[in-house]
Amino acid sequence: MIRLESIRKEYDDVIAVKNLNLTINKGDIFGLIGPNGAGKTTTMKIMVGLLEPTLGRVYLDDKPINKDDASFRKIIGYMPDFFSLYDELKTWEYLDFFAHAYKIPDRRNRIDEMLSLTDLDGKRNDLVANLSRGMKQRLAIGKTLLHNPEILVLDEPAAGLDPTARIQLRDIIKKLSSQGKTTFISSHILTELSDICNTIGIMQKGVMVESGKIDDIINRVYAKKVLRLDTLSDKSAVIAFIKTIEGIEDACIKDNFIEILFSGSRDQIPILHKKLVGQGIEVISFYEYRQNLEEIFMSLSVKEVS
Repeated sequence: MIRLESIRKEYDDVIAVKNLNLTINKGDIFGLIGPNGAGKTTTMKIMVGLLEPTLGRVYLDDKPINKDDASFRKIIGYMPDFFSLYDELKTWEYLDFFAHAYKIPDRRNRIDEMLSLTDLDGKRNDLVANLSRGMKQRLAIGKTLLHNPEILVLDEPAAGLDPTARIQLRDIIKKLSSQGKTTFISSHILTELSDICNTIGIMQKGVMVESGKIDDIINRVYAKKVLRLDTLSDKSAVIAFIKTIEGIEDACIKDNFIEILFSGSRDQIPILHKKLVGQGIEVISFYEYRQNLEEIFMSLSVKEVS
């Protein structure tokens, strides 16, 4: 649904995006991660046609976008990281204004649908100025969806939201994905992205360091498996035994667990468990510890990008 081919963006002597290649399938929720200045917003603006790349092409639904042909805007909805609202309008009037601009037929029903989706039914006659930050954020989502785009590009949509508002936003995005919408979202709130995204990309200094499914990235970044053991037995004695087992690279105490670095395959983990029990070790829990998105990001952030 989205394909970026060799995208490069230069500003004088600064290269904001370097030879970026990326493919996102229909229905995916793709999360773009990176520090400030990594090139995230530049990439998104190029995707939606607000910036022209120095080199490369953008394809939406297998069609190249062209600055002289605005028809591609019909299938894309863009919510920037900073957006303005018309405070003097009522909530429904704000949506009606943009429904006119989009030339949407049957505007009333479409506005009702957006108010329902964003849980703003009860605020339809409230002035935009009187809405909370979370409500304004949801209203902006509603405006972005008015023309029923197939692709959503959301730049830091959860910024500044309280936990309740972030959960509501997450639920909206998941619901849209279930309807077949393709979502491209950037965020600094890594735990939120890990909860909703099925694919991610990590950018640094204009380069996509890694991209793909989270589990695939974990397997590439962490060649060895990390296992965690909670036991009632003497931990020092357990560690001494574990280190005698083939495939164990290291074992130590971490966060009151025994953390084991294991070079074997996943189907060998149950065999390792049997050895522990057979040795008389009192096992409370034994599992493969999966690194979270924050740990992946921190690990990849130390890479040198040329």
